Amino acid sequence: MAKNFVQNGNTIAITATANITSGAPVIVGELVAVAITDIASGRTGDGFVSGVFQLPKLAADVIPAGKKVFIKDGVVQLAAADAVAAGYAWEAAAKDVTVIAVKLNG
Repeated sequence: MAKNFVQNGNTIAITATANITSGAPVIVGELVAVAITDIASGRTGDGFVSGVFQLPKLAADVIPAGKKVFIKDGVVQLAAADAVAAGYAWEAAAKDVTVIAVKLNG
């Protein structure tokens, strides 16, 4: 193993400023992470930064599979304004659908 190896890069540390529930999307800089476990406010835990996860979706958006998506206020959407790039829609989601599979940080 290389002497400078740190990790595979599939997770990142999250320091919670409020209670975070396992599975919740969390913005870390310009990355979207999904909390692996519940993280109490003031504590540090880990979040996945790769993989495909079911995340809350803006019900008004119609999102085709493969479309670049963004996250704002914990909700996946098409609009990039004031949002962070989340990755790509791993499936199509019609209007009024409130969850979508997203490949993180793709």
